[in-house]
Amino acid sequence: MRKGIQSLMALLVVLPIICMVPTSTSVWADAAPSVIYCTHVQNVGWQDYSQQGKMSGTEGRGLRLEGIRVSLNEAGYDLGIEYQTHIQNIGWETGTAKGWTTSNGFSGTEGLGYRLEAIQIKLTGAEAGKFDIYYQVHAQNMGWLGLAKNGESAGTAGYGYRLEGIRIEIVPVGTAAPGWSVSKEEPFYENPLSLYPSIASDIEELNWKNQLYYYYEDLSNDGIPELIIGKPVKPWNYAVYPYSGQCNHEIALIFQVENGSPVRILGRDGSIRGRYYMDPNNFIIDFGSGGAYSHGWSYYKVGDCDLSFIEHVYLDNLFGEKYTLEDQNGQLLKYLTESEAYAIFNKYSIKSNIDWTPIVF
Repeated sequence: MRKGIQSLMALLVVLPIICMVPTSTSVWADAAPSVIYCTHVQNVGWQDYSQQGKMSGTEGRGLRLEGIRVSLNEAGYDLGIEYQTHIQNIGWETGTAKGWTTSNGFSGTEGLGYRLEAIQIKLTGAEAGKFDIYYQVHAQNMGWLGLAKNGESAGTAGYGYRLEGIRIEIVPVGTAAPGWSVSKEEPFYENPLSLYPSIASDIEELNWKNQLYYYYEDLSNDGIPELIIGKPVKPWNYAVYPYSGQCNHEIALIFQVENGSPVRILGRDGSIRGRYYMDPNNFIIDFGSGGAYSHGWSYYKVGDCDLSFIEHVYLDNLFGEKYTLEDQNGQLLKYLTESEAYAIFNKYSIKSNIDWTPIVF
């Protein structure tokens, strides 16, 4: 009886190890190096291992990845594998005592409820140069991102977006990349605020002296939030006629990210007599004043690293209120009655629920 109990206990110790590192020939391919990988998914736990190019995780369920294991079949080559993840509230693991994880080690956290946000995977060893390791992640609000390879970053940083799925595949150098579907072209998107000092020169150049704030909003409806820099202000009661008492913020700068770098799509010197405001439907209201008797309102929609002009209303009230509709170059299109002008004004309003955060560099 005692011998039987000892045998059972030994089996219980060995079983988790067997489950953790699959060795079945039905899983491993012998002809060339390959990978298998599994993820720890919110509300699900550890999934079964996925083979080359197959998805691990979930899609369309809004569940975060919390951890990952990647195991390498070297197939007789001098190869190793290392990987690290970017974790909520922690950042890249190489910034911690943990560092890179090696074959079938655990990367991520367990029991903390922290999301994985990005990953890097690379091959090591004397023959690593003979192969490429490709990987692709499914990110919250963005879908499947572009393919990364050989240690590149895949995912997001600074947006608070979770990883929901991943694919990994090893191919010989010179072989075509896997033909996986892509929702967003770039493999990695980083919040432009973290790319300081790139934007510091923009802030200094535009002469905004007071404390500035920021928030994120997907103005272009492409799943990638823009960085909006501005400040809350006391509502104006003059010079902005249709929006008097509503103007509780000013927009200083708006950035998008293109090829990993911040691109400024809006901003002007803070000393100029004009202000930008945000509309609840993510239009930009550009109020400008040429003096006591000259005012203009331009309206824009944020596009792909640019602003798309919608319309412009101009008011000359030197000898009574005279409204005109103009193109983006200031050329007259038509004269407007007051009711026609206000019909345009009333299509827009001032966003009042912006969750501003002070900028601290």
